[in-house]
Amino acid sequence: MKTQLALILTLLLGLSTSLNAQQEPRTFHKNIYVELLGSSLLAGANFDMRLRSNRIDGIGFRAGIGGLPSSMFKYSSLDIGVVTFPLEFNNVVGKNRNSFISGIGILPAYATASGNHNGDLVQEDGFGLLGGFFNLGYRLQPKRNGGFMMQATWNPIILNGTGLKLGWIGLGFGIGFK
Repeated sequence: MKTQLALILTLLLGLSTSLNAQQEPRTFHKNIYVELLGSSLLAGANFDMRLRSNRIDGIGFRAGIGGLPSSMFKYSSLDIGVVTFPLEFNNVVGKNRNSFISGIGILPAYATASGNHNGDLVQEDGFGLLGGFFNLGYRLQPKRNGGFMMQATWNPIILNGTGLKLGWIGLGFGIGFK
């Protein structure tokens, strides 16, 4: 009796191990890319990931860093530098390489200002919420294990205190992988 019970348990354990070995491992599609213009303002680097395993489409998120160097943005005689941290909740529609991407996000930023303004020396910095943004566009991404990805998006931006701006076209180039 003990031998039969041991044999049945061994067979069940072997069967369950065999079934688990045949399942596809849970992997999440990811993209790492640089963005010119877009919601990072001038330029940025981003990490994007789908939240459903083994899919290149569906709901996901993006986190990045970008901004404007102080030498490019002058207000009066002030040098103003901005580092942005775009955070986005997005959706990719299309199970093939060609997809439509849409998203909504917030734009936290760290800014510095230095120089003379009305005869006073100014030296300020701080962290805050610059505004929010939308993202609508086209994405080309690898369907399998990895490769080139690119996207072109229209990015309307809502800046605090100034309202909706039409935004501009952002271009992203990078790699996609699981």
